[in-house]
Amino acid sequence: MMAKLKVGVVGGGHIVAYRHLPVFQKIKHVKVVAICDKNESTGKNVARRFGIDRYYNDLSAMLKDELDVVDICTPIQTHAQLAMEAMESGRHVLVEKPLAMSVEDVDRMYEVADKKHVKLCVVHQNIFNPIVRKAKRLVDEGAVGDLVSVDVGTFVTRDYQLCLDKNHWCHKLPGGIFFETIPHPVYLLQLFLGKIVPTCVIAEKLHFSWMKADEIKVLIKAEKAVGSLMASCNPPYHGDTLNVVGTKLGLQVDLWARSIIKHGRRTETPYSIGKSNLGIARQSFGLIGTTVKNALTIATGGVKVSAHYGFIQHFLKSIINDTEPPVSRNEARETVRVVAEICNAIDKISKSA
Repeated sequence: MMAKLKVGVVGGGHIVAYRHLPVFQKIKHVKVVAICDKNESTGKNVARRFGIDRYYNDLSAMLKDELDVVDICTPIQTHAQLAMEAMESGRHVLVEKPLAMSVEDVDRMYEVADKKHVKLCVVHQNIFNPIVRKAKRLVDEGAVGDLVSVDVGTFVTRDYQLCLDKNHWCHKLPGGIFFETIPHPVYLLQLFLGKIVPTCVIAEKLHFSWMKADEIKVLIKAEKAVGSLMASCNPPYHGDTLNVVGTKLGLQVDLWARSIIKHGRRTETPYSIGKSNLGIARQSFGLIGTTVKNALTIATGGVKVSAHYGFIQHFLKSIINDTEPPVSRNEARETVRVVAEICNAIDKISKSA
């Protein structure tokens, strides 16, 4: 029987309690044996809730424990230092997105990973979202034709904790809250378009006076097609969207509902418009069944059907089998490059306002 990988988790916040720890508990070949958080009450409460044996308030102390993997879920500005310390001790490291604050930090982190012969990976879990994988498969198989454009959006409501907390660490980052929220749409754009270049950034402050901006739109240029990114703190819903347009087919993708509506050929004639509308209505009606199926799958499968589960499981298997992690060095680096570029532009706009 294969010995279980021993994991130490750094951080005790929402992402740990509602994503990482529930996933680790469902994977047979892993056991979380320690948790580390500077806030003693937070760390101890999470350890007690998930039956974790040991609690630390200092990473150096936790690294004296018997660990194979360190999972870092802390503020972004701490990622590089903590990850390098863990890798220097010979541990494999998983880091929440984005990997670091700059490409220079990313390069330094991978230099340590190479030197110590350990795996380093950033969490880009939405590449394991089943509906994203389906959309990518349709593109790769040529069903959409030649790519024309890819547009992504990420949305949080005004009562989102990060928005309401004026003192949250994310507001001190370059670009404020968006350094925290836009890595997901950035790596999705990269998934479909390859190397991307932000060409125009629009940033506005519509509601939150203490934010650098609460609404952004970014135009994207790529070798394969054009694209855009929208991030908002003002809509009435929370979620992520992906719209892919090709010469044969358009895909309207909802990552949270795990649904796709396909848009086929339509001209300006009444007949064509009516036929297209009927097709969309038929697909929309079919989404009732899809919604019920997804709800039952989530209810019965729990975290095992989440994007985090597939992603973390893949990373752990890369350690066991000595294969490549689910996110490459270049993908991680490019995400940080683009996020930093966009957020630096937001800062310039904010200062000039």
